[in-house]
Order: sequence, then C-alpha cells, then structure tokens
Amino acid sequence: MSNLKVYDKVSWHFPEGKSPDMSSASNHFFVIMNWLNEHNLLTAEGKETLDLGIGSDFSIISSMVTLKGNEILNSYYSKWIKNIDGKTQNEMLIIWEKIIANGI
Repeated sequence: MSNLKVYDKVSWHFPEGKSPDMSSASNHFFVIMNWLNEHNLLTAEGKETLDLGIGSDFSIISSMVTLKGNEILNSYYSKWIKNIDGKTQNEMLIIWEKIIANGI
C-alpha cells in the first residue's frame, strides 16, 4: 500500500496535561482490533501487532488491515469514535455493529 493512513493512536487519547490512563486510552482499540480479527480483516502485520498487545505506542494503520478492512474503517471509524466516550467495551461493540449494519 503506497499511502499509509493512520486511523488512530493510543497516544491521541491521553488527556492533555494528565498522566496517561492506559485503560481509557486503549479500550476501544481492543474492541475494534478484535472485531477486525474475528472478521478476517487483519493482514499478517495486523495480526502480529495485535498479538504483541496494545500499549501506549499502539496505532491502527492502513497496512494492518485488508482492503475491505480499510473500506470499513474509512467509512465508519470516525463516526464510531465520536459515539463511544465513557462506554464499556461491550457497549462500544454494540455501537460499532449498529453503525456497520445501518451504514450510518
């Protein structure tokens, strides 16, 4: 893939001027990466990165997902991320699946 796109980084979710809270900064990464993996939308790079774990330097980039995965993230990720603040992982997953199902 010639143009690498960064969809999200854990570091973008650390509150300004506060100590990083890895749990709140990374919860949604667990949800989306596991969903992508369960739907066979991760590349070998994405699977390897997921296996290494989600830490403070974790990012979701276009080379980690298949062409279909990129289409889905391009279409829905920004809408999803705006609706999940303060939600549990289960609630985040439900919101993601509703957005995908409804093509919102």
